[in-house]
Amino acid sequence: MENGELNFGRPSWLPPDDVLPAIVPAGLFLIRAERIIVALSHVSVYPNGCMLDMRASVHGRDASPDFFDQLVFGVQFGTGRPVVMWDKTAPCGRPDGQPTLALEQYGVQGDFREESVENRRGDYTLRLWLHPLPPPEPGTLSIVSPDLGLGSASCPLDGPAIVAAATDARPYWR
Repeated sequence: MENGELNFGRPSWLPPDDVLPAIVPAGLFLIRAERIIVALSHVSVYPNGCMLDMRASVHGRDASPDFFDQLVFGVQFGTGRPVVMWDKTAPCGRPDGQPTLALEQYGVQGDFREESVENRRGDYTLRLWLHPLPPPEPGTLSIVSPDLGLGSASCPLDGPAIVAAATDARPYWR
């Protein structure tokens, strides 16, 4: 099922549900400011792509349940074409077969009802699926939109380590 159409099988462009991914540690900040952090925790690598595991924490007036909904991410490896996060509401991969950066999972917890706006807090997790695997070249993960006015909004991606880790992903069943 290469086209991502709904069927009884899992689309081939999604992460396999019967493989233990290899982990490439990252621990890198895209944004690290007084009230907002956005960081790449680690990369979970599968034979057909990788999951970028993101974390964010927002304090004060910027804390809202939809903080991550406002952000659009992009990746670029070497001199290749940038891949921008595809439509968050789309149920399948890109119809044109081009590389995809898609929202796979999103979580939020926090206290957004505090009377004092300065005491509000949100903690967020986001998993972005990049399919297929990138080339074995250095890359960059960036916040493409909106400009939060906080300076740097990118971090390096180790393309060679990601590609090498794909061989360490293990199927559940022998």
